[in-house]
Amino acid sequence: MRKIVLLLALLSLAFADQNPIFLNETYNTGFVKIRKDSDIFYWQFDSRSNPSTDPLVIWLNGGPGCSSLTGLFAENGPFKVNDDLTLSSNAYSWNSNANLVFVDQPVGTGYSRAGFNEFTHNETQIAEDFYQFLLGLYGRFPQFKGKKLFITGESYAGHYIPAISAKIVSENNQWIKLAGSAIGNGLVSPYQQYPEYANFAYENNLIGKVKYNILKGAFWACQQLIKAGVSWLATMEECQLGVTSILGNPLKPKFNVYDIRDKCSTPPLCYDFSNIDKFLALPQVIQALGTQGRKWVECSKPVHLALTADWMLDLSPQVSYLLSKGVKVLVYSGDQDFICNWRGGEKWTYELQWSKQKEFQQTEYTQWQNFGAYKTVDNFTFLRVYQAGHMVPMDQPQAALEMLNLFISGQPL
Repeated sequence: MRKIVLLLALLSLAFADQNPIFLNETYNTGFVKIRKDSDIFYWQFDSRSNPSTDPLVIWLNGGPGCSSLTGLFAENGPFKVNDDLTLSSNAYSWNSNANLVFVDQPVGTGYSRAGFNEFTHNETQIAEDFYQFLLGLYGRFPQFKGKKLFITGESYAGHYIPAISAKIVSENNQWIKLAGSAIGNGLVSPYQQYPEYANFAYENNLIGKVKYNILKGAFWACQQLIKAGVSWLATMEECQLGVTSILGNPLKPKFNVYDIRDKCSTPPLCYDFSNIDKFLALPQVIQALGTQGRKWVECSKPVHLALTADWMLDLSPQVSYLLSKGVKVLVYSGDQDFICNWRGGEKWTYELQWSKQKEFQQTEYTQWQNFGAYKTVDNFTFLRVYQAGHMVPMDQPQAALEMLNLFISGQPL
């Protein structure tokens, strides 16, 4: 009987692959079914250091509706795509000291599938789906049970991460041990963040004094609509008017919204990720990933549209909940990003309602090497990363990896 049980346990394991296409990194890919016709795709990489003891780190891109594989190839994954569609190794990959998983979520994102009428429309659904995904993932990888888990990501993942993390903590699953959550250039509290567009733009000479004073009034009106709970369409229209007045034509903005130092060559993403598209379309890559019959897209419009009413939701209460439960929270912001700028990140963390709010507000910034400046109180850290745009691991890969390694090892910056 014991032999049968052991055999069944072994059969349930997901077997890792190595492939010269992927530079012989040890990896797994697969789909976890979420609802009748919906699933979530993942790409998991073993730690380059010690897979058996290193923690589990999950990475989420934002959008909403943008694939985490963009982050894999352009930011913090094990490799980059060359112009000849081969890969080169990334020395600063986040699986240097962690088992790393890139997840295409919500359903319908990237390689993931959303069945008819099965798109998600709010963070409650997203958190529930992701928890079901985790149950499936841990079922396939029992070696992750009891390991420290860190949920990380950027941009609209500032909505996803607090919701997902709070769900994990509330479930109190003995095997899923959330130790920390890290949000990079995230949209967490639109109410607090929208007015900082004016401050950031003025500080960086993107607008003059007259427009700055006008925009302060416009964003005040934006806040009142958010506070009153006016329909998302009216609120979005008012709030985005101020943003558009800084950018100019959204289809041809005055600068790269993700890095004010550059021009936006290919709106709306402002970066040319076409090599990633071409690489993932190669027949040998499709076969290796097991994605036959799936069409990968960088960002899904249906997923984005399904979550439009979710945009103005304030996720900071979930961050407060995490801090009260002893979960470490790291908020980091590249200081050359406009769209989720560091002033907005600083503002919402400053206004966060938690037991150490006053102490956090009174804490001065400390320099972190030449990489940035931070403030930490107990299990909460805000970090400004110098000379980085929206995608910190892409612009400052060494700083991003050192930040992650310190965070997952429990060491202060």
